[in-house]
Amino acid sequence: MGRKSETRERKKVEAQARFEASKPGLLARVVKLDTPRLSQAPANDQSPRLAPQLARALPADRRPRSREDGSRFDMRMTWCTTRADLKDHWSWGEPRAWTEAEWSDTILPPMRDFAALTWGEIDRQSSGTGHKMHHAHEIGDLIEEAQDRWRHLELDQFDSVFRFRFGGQKRRAWGYIVQAHFHLVWWDRDHSLYPTEPH
Repeated sequence: MGRKSETRERKKVEAQARFEASKPGLLARVVKLDTPRLSQAPANDQSPRLAPQLARALPADRRPRSREDGSRFDMRMTWCTTRADLKDHWSWGEPRAWTEAEWSDTILPPMRDFAALTWGEIDRQSSGTGHKMHHAHEIGDLIEEAQDRWRHLELDQFDSVFRFRFGGQKRRAWGYIVQAHFHLVWWDRDHSLYPTEPH
C-alpha cells in the first residue's frame, strides 16, 4: 500500500475508534419510546409537497421533482468565502489572504461566471489537452503543509478538496463542496498547494 492510502486507512481507523468511544454517551442520551411519535405515515411519493396555491398555479409537468440520485450536476453552482483561510503565510512566504486587487480583478469575475453555470457545465470544461479544468482531489494529494492546515481548520471531515483553475494560468481556488455550494478556502497564486511543479 502507498503512503497516501496508509494515511487514509489510519484516519478511518482513528475516526471509527473515536466514534466507538463516543457511542455509550450517545446511547445514554437517546430517549426510548415504545411507539414512534408520528401522527400519520409519510406519503411515499417522490414529489416534493407544494403549498396549495403553488400546486394549483403550476402545471404538473412544471412542478419540481425530487432527484433520486442526489447529484449536484444539474444544480447551479453557488459559493461563498465564509471558511476562507486568510491568516498568516505559507512556509514559502506567500500570504494566504488575497489582496483587494486580486479579489476584484482576478478572483471575483470568474467565480461570478461559475455561479451562472450548473455543476454539470463546470464539469464539462476541459483544457486544450482534454483534461478537466475544475475537479476534486483527495486531501492526501496536496502538499503536507496544506494537509496539516486543513486539519488545523477542522475541515478533516471532508476527504476531498475541489479546485477551480483560472484560465490558462497557474492560479487556483481550492475549497470544498457541500451539496451544490462551494466554500472557497485557499487562493493559490502559483499552483503551490498541489505538488506537480516547483514554485
